[in-house]
Amino acid sequence: MAQINNKYVRSLSKLMEAGFSDEKAILAMTMDDILALPGISVAEIVMINGIQKAVKANKVITFLGGGEV
Repeated sequence: MAQINNKYVRSLSKLMEAGFSDEKAILAMTMDDILALPGISVAEIVMINGIQKAVKANKVITFLGGGEV
């Protein structure tokens, strides 16, 4: 059984707290939106990019479980 990657879950929670609470909003995020997130790190930017790719591919559960998108 695959383990959920908690780092990605925390990044997803950060997005939701910032008002990006659905797939459409996450896909519409620009780099300016991402950089404006409070306390954002380079590692989190990479994770957000991965989240956006997973949403676009309809593979969020696979992604959070550590699978390839």
